[in-house]
Amino acid sequence: MAPEEILKELNITDDIIAIFPYGSQVYGTANRFSDHDYIIVAKSTLASGAFRDNAVSNADYTIQGTLYSRAGFIDAINNYEMPAMECLSLEPEQVVLKKWPFKITKWVEKDMAKKVIEKASASRFIADKNAKHDHREQAKKGMFHALRILYFGLQLKEHQKIVDFGECNKLYTQMMMIDAEDFDTRNWYARFDELKNKLES
Repeated sequence: MAPEEILKELNITDDIIAIFPYGSQVYGTANRFSDHDYIIVAKSTLASGAFRDNAVSNADYTIQGTLYSRAGFIDAINNYEMPAMECLSLEPEQVVLKKWPFKITKWVEKDMAKKVIEKASASRFIADKNAKHDHREQAKKGMFHALRILYFGLQLKEHQKIVDFGECNKLYTQMMMIDAEDFDTRNWYARFDELKNKLES
């Protein structure tokens, strides 16, 4: 979609300097029911005063956006937040709009690994909590996200960018095929710890 169409659908009137596709459409796991996700960066402060506004949607929820202020997105980059790292790893032809030269201005591998592990651990914690309350489908998705964050973190460690957005697609298919009643987050702890240790080494 053209930038104007996306912004119109999401009813965004801010001065926008970047639009990055995000999610299943980039990973290669989208199907005909999948929505289109975008990370959108405004030139100045958001109306809410926040660095980031989540869950901006169009009327039928087929287009979803996460809106950052420019300062908020730069902060996300400097803190190695995975969505920002994914945006900067896109090929130029994948980017919908980019009027500002966003880039990583500092790279401290130890700090990157720490931030990635913190985020992955938070996703794993939520997955465990969902499993405990018998929300097994949410638990599956949460554990998958935790593992993908670590896999992408390892790509960042080696290349300072994500070079293969589809690396975890087979894992996604494998995990989603498990019956919800049979899914146990504990069965994935060993792989989580293996990836975490590689990232820390």
